[in-house]
Amino acid sequence: MKFKRFLAVALIGAMTFSLAACSSNQTTENGSSTEQTQTETQSQFDTMVVAVQELNGIFNPLFYTTAYDSFVFGPVFSSVSILDDDNNLIDDAGTISQEEITDEAGNTTQVKYTIKLQDGLTFSDGEPVTIDDYIFTLRVLLDPAYDGMSTLSTLNIVGLQEYREGGEEVTEISGIERVDDLTCTVLVDGINIIGDKLLANQPILPQHYYGVSDDGTEYKKGDMTVPKSRNSAPMGSGPYVFKSYESNIVSLEANATYFKGTPKTPNLKFQVVAENNKIDVVVNDEVDITDPASDIETMKRLEAEAIEYNLTDNNGYGYIGINADRIPDVNVRKGLMSLMNREPSVKSYFGDTAEVLERPMTSTLAEYPEGAEAYYPYDKAKALEYFEAAGYSKNADGKLVNANGEQLKVEVGVGDLKSHPTAGIFSQMKIDMEEMGAELIVSDLQFNVLTDRINSGDLDMFSLAWGNSNHADLKQIYHSSSAEGSGSNHFKLRDPEVDKLLEEVATTLDLEKRKELVAQELDLIMENAVVMPVYQRKNLNIFSDNLKIDTVYRTSSPYHTYRDEYHVIEMK
Repeated sequence: MKFKRFLAVALIGAMTFSLAACSSNQTTENGSSTEQTQTETQSQFDTMVVAVQELNGIFNPLFYTTAYDSFVFGPVFSSVSILDDDNNLIDDAGTISQEEITDEAGNTTQVKYTIKLQDGLTFSDGEPVTIDDYIFTLRVLLDPAYDGMSTLSTLNIVGLQEYREGGEEVTEISGIERVDDLTCTVLVDGINIIGDKLLANQPILPQHYYGVSDDGTEYKKGDMTVPKSRNSAPMGSGPYVFKSYESNIVSLEANATYFKGTPKTPNLKFQVVAENNKIDVVVNDEVDITDPASDIETMKRLEAEAIEYNLTDNNGYGYIGINADRIPDVNVRKGLMSLMNREPSVKSYFGDTAEVLERPMTSTLAEYPEGAEAYYPYDKAKALEYFEAAGYSKNADGKLVNANGEQLKVEVGVGDLKSHPTAGIFSQMKIDMEEMGAELIVSDLQFNVLTDRINSGDLDMFSLAWGNSNHADLKQIYHSSSAEGSGSNHFKLRDPEVDKLLEEVATTLDLEKRKELVAQELDLIMENAVVMPVYQRKNLNIFSDNLKIDTVYRTSSPYHTYRDEYHVIEMK
């Protein structure tokens, strides 16, 4: 196997895929071989390779835009707490506790969170981790100029409004108080169901690195230039240290000062691999861990070749989105949704490893509405009714046009159409629209091009998936405030009633009451016809023979996975 891995790497390097994995055999410059003594405790390989799809290269937890970029920087950072198998916070680099403050009637008016870091933590450059670094991270995330995906600003921290609306002279948030070098408190008005997760599950950023650029410029409130200058080279206190990103390969090396101990595998690489090549690179010993789609053919091949794998529920879902700014008429949007025949596509692609989803929330959450039925069943006649209600009719040439004579024409963006579970939906939809005299343009795009076009708002429709959905607070996705700038509401949904329900859900501790509110908000989002949930699938992870498989975290939980356990995974 040592020779097999070397040969595979050499061959793939010839295809600009360059990747080095070291064994105990070394070759001298003159070509002779020298054998090193190998003890029972030494690994045959010192590099673990993980396959990812296209990277945008934004390896900054403040500003990343894709899940695969977050997979890369994840091992570089540590946070106060992480999630366990049951979606509960457990201590990591520190602890978080909370105290409810009540009025005379016993109603909770405020919550005080206490964050305490472990003593002796250091960043990978040797600098100590202090509570000032944690507070710095919060301040940037709460800065009025912050334009990343974090929703920390939805937490009603005392003094936050004054901080965001005040000028440059307002540099502190009164509700965040430093207690000592390792401790601070955060005072929040009211209740937020995910207040502790918003505060404790944030990567801790070193202020001396993210707050000061290479030329000595210091971060100032209202200007993200300095924190963004570190987008391509992350640094934290996690198990691995970022080294380089070249030729679609990200290289990390073990952090010898990691507080849980030096990782078992010295080097960790992330290799960009196309979806349809993911099994081949594991079979050929080029990659050790990857996550191909759990489609029917993939599952057959895994069984036939006896490849190690596990399936877990995915705390996310696939969907088709519509940009309401580009298609402002809700009847046109409803018509389009009535042409999305999901069941055949999902079942033919996934088989038994996915189900059709009926509401835009992962069904792994307790709040997902039980027994939800299709809001827009596939119905060509109903779709035409919606289009006609929007003012469209057939002209003499058989084209479906509006009062201005403009044909109904819609563009949808899909990443890697050939291997995408929504391909069948759009194939049928294109035929149906042509029969009606309308046109569907299906654009097959590279993933980074797709996300760039979605972020810039120049696609009518798009097919994507949400991941890492760990709670029922959906303000980040559907609230009006998140539809502006670089917010995550790419649907451009702006509905005061939806906003009201979203805000009420976030402050409702009683689960049964919260379930009722979530059902109402999801129905109202469906009524707006900006997102069609498509599938709830299983996550498939496959592993090479180079791994000591008993060291790979093999949980059935979607919340705590092998990505939280890189430091304990060993190579053979």
